[in-house]
Order: sequence, then C-alpha cells, then structure tokens
Amino acid sequence: MKIGFDESITTGVKIQIILRAICMFGLMFLILFISAGRWDYWQGWGYFILWIYVYLFSNIIIPSELVQERFKSSAGTKKWDEVFIVCHSLLALINPLIAALDGGRYHWTGNFSSWVNVSAFIVIFLGLSLFIFSLWKNQFFSNTVRIQKDRGHHVIDKGPYAFIRHPGYAGFVISTLCIGLALNSLWALLPSGVLAIAFIIRTYLEDKTLQRELPGYAEYAAIVRYRLIPGIW
Repeated sequence: MKIGFDESITTGVKIQIILRAICMFGLMFLILFISAGRWDYWQGWGYFILWIYVYLFSNIIIPSELVQERFKSSAGTKKWDEVFIVCHSLLALINPLIAALDGGRYHWTGNFSSWVNVSAFIVIFLGLSLFIFSLWKNQFFSNTVRIQKDRGHHVIDKGPYAFIRHPGYAGFVISTLCIGLALNSLWALLPSGVLAIAFIIRTYLEDKTLQRELPGYAEYAAIVRYRLIPGIW
C-alpha cells in the first residue's frame, strides 16, 4: 500500500494539496493566537498541534488512493451534504475563534484547572485518532457523501466498523465536544454543540443513503445495529 503522493498524482494536484495545507495551518494559527492576543496561550498551542496531526493523517499521510479521492471534485455528492460541508467549514473555524477569545483573552468563563484542560486534550486526541483509524480502514472514506461507483464502492465491516457503522463520525463528535474544555471556554460549547448535532444529522442521512443505494449495506446494518454509540444509537 502506497502512502501519500505517488506517480498517479499529478504535480499540479500535489502543489494544490501542499498549498492548501499551508493555508489551513496558517489560518488556524492566526485564529488561535490573534484571538487570544498572546503567545503563551499553551492551550492554543496544544490545539494547534492536534489540528496539524488530524489534518496530516486524514488528508496527506494516508493511502494514495484516498489522497486522490479526498482532493478531487467528487461527482455524485448529495445536495444536502454540500450544505453540511459549508456549515462544517465555518463552524470548524468559529469554534476555536470563540474559544481563544474567551479562554485566551477575555476569560468570560474563567480559567479551568489544568487537569480539566489536559483531560479534554486526551479525549480530543483519542477521538481524532478513532477518526483517523476509521479513515485508514475504509478506502471509501471520502470528504463528501456519495456512492463511489467509479471506485468499486463496497461495504467495509472490519476494524471499528465491526462495532459501529460510522466510527469516524463518532470520534469527530467526541473530540468536537471537548474543544471548549481544552481551550478554557464554555462559550465554545455552543458552536461545538451545533457541529455535533450537524454530524448526527449527517450520520442519519448518510446511513439512509447507504442503505438505499449501496449493495450489501442494509444487510451489514442488520448485523452492526448502531450508528454512533454502541447500545444506544
């Protein structure tokens, strides 16, 4: 299995991917530390490192076939998912913006104990790691919801998919809900909550789409009963 860039990815696409990564890292850095108004905001540094970790291992340091899938224009993306992608992109930036303004500069909700911050960072890391592990186990883990007939799309039931049907989303929701606690902000729980609800809705709609359009998925869903939370939903 080839990892990252290989000969099948054109130079133009490689440059696009690298430039996008630089822009995303730079944007997140500015959001965190301009909002915080100081450089010694250690919680911001922790979040920035985790941001780099998840971006690299979910977009660049991944199987080459996934690099191509996640960076190409995906024909067949559901219209409702296009709306979700826009909302997710905005909330993913608004969340740390509010958290850094609160936890780094104005302290609207005060400072949490360091053990609260560290515990939240551990949960975020574990949640993001579940997201990354799920992506690595599923060669069809696209950025958008679509049936990938052009890639021989089929059901994945190994690894974390043997326990819940959308483990990547579960990991992302868990990590999202802990961002405010990690960055010293209760106000950040508002965009975090909206984003978590958006992912739950996306999970429901994607699951319905897969049951309806992907051969074998309905049978898989009958065996692996839960979408996000084992024993609950």
